[in-house]
Amino acid sequence: MKKALILHGWYQKPEDNWYPWLGHELEKKGYGVLVPPLPTMDTDLPDMEAQLYKIWEILKVEKDTAVIGHSLGCVLALRLAEKKIFHRMILVAGWDFDDLAKEHRSFWQNKINHEAIKQNVKEIFVFSSDNDPFITAFQAEEMSKRLNGKFILVKGAGHFSKELNKVTKIPEVLQVF
Repeated sequence: MKKALILHGWYQKPEDNWYPWLGHELEKKGYGVLVPPLPTMDTDLPDMEAQLYKIWEILKVEKDTAVIGHSLGCVLALRLAEKKIFHRMILVAGWDFDDLAKEHRSFWQNKINHEAIKQNVKEIFVFSSDNDPFITAFQAEEMSKRLNGKFILVKGAGHFSKELNKVTKIPEVLQVF
């Protein structure tokens, strides 16, 4: 069975934003979907190692797995892709540069290994909005180039957040499945 893992953003929960909608749509396409609550993602100091451990504990990430990350969940997806081989990675409102926020320091103990990610993940899609207040479309497009991914710009979606931007669906993401 094909699997999809949705990694939520910082201070988000599995039932937030567009995660339930995408999970339901992917189930209709025959995917087994997991949207786990990520440990420490609801704290001022999220712990990447604890989150990776949780993922290893609940899911065997394999070649037929799709990993979808949102915001800080994208960085977690990138770190997962450095270590595991899987089919597809979708990054929504993500970045790959050294984060300057001290709260994210566990994610930036070393630079992202783009070469390992390109070897491990067959298809990479990077979604950005033209009005994201945190990550510019230029930054996301440059990341997609470093990853040999496909860049997709969505107009007016902000940070793809229900709370900030009223985003509860991203049909463009579903189109890459």
